[in-house]
Amino acid sequence: MVRSVRFAVVLAVLALAALPALTVSARAESIGSLQGQVANARTQARQLASTVQLRTAEFHAAEADAAAAASRLAALEAELATGRAKVARLQQRVAVATARLRVAQARFNREQNRLAGRLVAIYKSGTPDVTSLLLNATSFSDLLTRETYLQRINQADNALIHHVQDLRNRVRAALAQVQTLRQAAQTEVDRLAGARAQAAQVRAAAISKTAAARRAQAAAQSSLSDLRSRIAGWTAQVARLQAAMGQSGSAGQTVQQWFGDFSIPTSIVMCESGGNYHAINPSSGAGGAYQMLPSTYKGLGGQFASPNVAPKWEQDKLAAKLWAGGNGAGNWACAK
Repeated sequence: MVRSVRFAVVLAVLALAALPALTVSARAESIGSLQGQVANARTQARQLASTVQLRTAEFHAAEADAAAAASRLAALEAELATGRAKVARLQQRVAVATARLRVAQARFNREQNRLAGRLVAIYKSGTPDVTSLLLNATSFSDLLTRETYLQRINQADNALIHHVQDLRNRVRAALAQVQTLRQAAQTEVDRLAGARAQAAQVRAAAISKTAAARRAQAAAQSSLSDLRSRIAGWTAQVARLQAAMGQSGSAGQTVQQWFGDFSIPTSIVMCESGGNYHAINPSSGAGGAYQMLPSTYKGLGGQFASPNVAPKWEQDKLAAKLWAGGNGAGNWACAK
């Protein structure tokens, strides 16, 4: 019995002696597990950052396509409005020219009938000649009177002929003008029909591209939401690892450095540009990782042609200046 007790005591002592070793081993295993989790989180962060950057670029490209289609549609609609106004003016001119043509035709017909009547009268009465004039004159005074009368008749006949010819020419000119105006109006109507068809195609394309932009935006926002939710988890993992290893420092800054050493919150940068320092929004012209407008960039003292060609250090510096410790967050739509 005594020997059994002594054996149990020895076992207990040996077990107590082994506890520190087991604790150290468990602690090392825990740190190793945390380190593995953090390494895996870092890999996921880089992959997700690439996904966010791709989705953001797709959204900006689709947005630019939609804006270009909308601009083209607006130009076509303005052209259609101008064309419709031009057709209305041409049709009005056709109406005026047609009315003038009808008046000219009526006058021409009247004068032509007068001329025809005169020709019939000359045919029936015959054309007086100088011999008959001399023989039938009763006196010199009568001769002069007859000669004057004959000259006036000839002048009147010639005037009537010239007047009819002039009216005929006017009718021809008016008819040519009406035909020209009608052809111009028809040409404009045909052009408008083509423009309408083109506008319909552009409108359909604009609707499609706008829908594509919305889908791309939704995909980018979904990727960004996933990123934001995971950042909190990764930050907690880093904090646990730092506590286990007795390290100090900001877990949030550590996670932020996985994406890049940005001077404003990572989630905002990823939302704006996907973390791409050379990104440019073809719609607004904003550029760089922080998507500054060229005017804002220059106003902050930018030294390069545009924010997207500026080096990282300058973009970071100017973004920090604009951020102003969080007071300038309103300058970024993704911070609202």
